Amino acid sequence: MVYRVPKPLIVKWNRLINSTVMIAAVLTARVELLYVFGGLNLLTFLTTIHYGPSRLLLLPFEKHVPSWLDVPAAYARSYAMSEATERFEILLRIIAVSAALALYGCCPIATWMMAVGMGVFMLISTFFGFCLSALGFIALRQLRENCCVRR
Repeated sequence: MVYRVPKPLIVKWNRLINSTVMIAAVLTARVELLYVFGGLNLLTFLTTIHYGPSRLLLLPFEKHVPSWLDVPAAYARSYAMSEATERFEILLRIIAVSAALALYGCCPIATWMMAVGMGVFMLISTFFGFCLSALGFIALRQLRENCCVRR
């Protein structure tokens, strides 16, 4: 499968679906929804955002996008992704939910605190385009370029 850069609308929709699942998990205290979140992200990691499971939920609405979901041209750059940034963002979600699930047996409150944080930050990235994992990717790339290059 050839990688296709996802449109800003698809990126925003993917983040909205993920944050909805995470917030639903927190509000209902259902650990099963954390497994759903992890599964969605694992499938998305394997198929990319453009072909991922959340995109299937968007297909019926893609021709008539509600105004609250549309990404204005001025903000489209905030949702731009390359293959590397997409993989990094999804991998961080998988690692975070795995860590939360690993803590569930011994410290459930830590799991739910992590879930609250992930849900809130994903909602912020959904509607404002500001994404912590994208900033983390940029920071790691800068560290690698500045620290690992011999002068």
